[in-house]
Amino acid sequence: MARWDAQELAVRIGARVEGDPDAPIFAVTTDSRKAREGDLFFALDGANVRGEQFVPAAFGSGCSVAVVRESWQGEIPPGRAVLRCADPLQALALLAQSVRSEWSSPVIAITGSAGKTTVKEMTAYILESQGPVFKSPGNFNTVEGLSRAILDLEEAPRIAVLEAGASKQGEIARLAEIAKPSAAAITNIAAAHLEGFGTLADVAREKGDLLRAVEKNGLAVVNGDDPYLLDLSNRLPCRVMRVGLGPANEWRAVAIETKNGSGLVFRLASGVEGSLPIPGAHQVRNALVALALSAEFGVPLEAGLQRLSTFRGVPGRLSLYENRGVTVADDTYNANPISMQAALRWFADRAVSGRKAVALGDMLELGEDSARYHKELGRTVAEIAPDWGVFVGEESRAAFEEARERSGDNRYRHVENSDIAARLLEEWVRPGDAVLVKGSRGMKMERVVKALVPAVGEAHAV
Repeated sequence: MARWDAQELAVRIGARVEGDPDAPIFAVTTDSRKAREGDLFFALDGANVRGEQFVPAAFGSGCSVAVVRESWQGEIPPGRAVLRCADPLQALALLAQSVRSEWSSPVIAITGSAGKTTVKEMTAYILESQGPVFKSPGNFNTVEGLSRAILDLEEAPRIAVLEAGASKQGEIARLAEIAKPSAAAITNIAAAHLEGFGTLADVAREKGDLLRAVEKNGLAVVNGDDPYLLDLSNRLPCRVMRVGLGPANEWRAVAIETKNGSGLVFRLASGVEGSLPIPGAHQVRNALVALALSAEFGVPLEAGLQRLSTFRGVPGRLSLYENRGVTVADDTYNANPISMQAALRWFADRAVSGRKAVALGDMLELGEDSARYHKELGRTVAEIAPDWGVFVGEESRAAFEEARERSGDNRYRHVENSDIAARLLEEWVRPGDAVLVKGSRGMKMERVVKALVPAVGEAHAV
């Protein structure tokens, strides 16, 4: 049975039908290569291509309807239709928004400069103890990704946990309109995507749009140790839960003990204890956010803590692997100053039998403050003093120079790309050594991990 027809879709997204108004639609796609019979194809522009050039291929693969700009020129096969509109991406968002509005299910939305994917995964993992949970896959946290995640569902979920990301002003507000959150959380405010935002205050205003969209009887959870979020939390119309390490938080961790970097135990001010089998003391704040969100939807604190004691983490976020006696900390999913500092501090505290090395790629999209943040990175590296280090990319040159100057020796190298860094580390490591690999997504630092651990999925997870 068709999900919609062309005429119904036109009404939902404010488009004009050309062709067969009864053309049936069974599913949605934005990739003409994956199109199937009866699909609705949204002709979205890519970084270097116009989506409309793929409309003929989409029709050739069986798509019954294509959403295009008003200016599109092309042939419409018999029995097919196009929906003309001002912006296919906006039309995609409108369709997802209309589908979401039909749900009676609660929706949790999570954003922040760092940790939002981990909190999403933690929250969904806890809630799964009560029944099925829909979570946005991977990092489907853009307008396109979130819209696709919602539209891929054939029916309303029991509960949904969605991630919201942004690289420029206005995106979080649009995502909030789509998600209509029953509860929402912000993990932190830090230097990320500053090219699109400008300042940390701008980042805070942008992220705050998600909490301002929470219904009045809903819940906002914030990291109460973050001054930007503490200020924001005092001005929200909905209920607020502050979590963290400081005395201003309703849920507060008062003791954290690491287990040689591979896990940790912690105790709340109420006396309740918990544990996480993943590295990094910063994960305690992430856990508290997830616990507060889960408690709002029926999972008691103690039950949530028990569930998190078996949480396995998110691939690429301080995932630990051992291969031929070498331990590799894979934190290659992304990087900004706050996550880079957290990873380095964790690595500094980890005991190893051999030597330590770091492979650090550029932190991208930091705008005019990029050099300053990379110099701070270099100072931190010099402070923790690994036995060897390689900095990757043009932005990281400032980090390399700062680290070399402060250390006064030649233990650091600067290279152009991750492939060169991989070859150098392959030659350097020996059994007993440990390597931390991190950088922004665009730096492809996962190639270093792949060189050191050729079969990550088959390697021994520490």
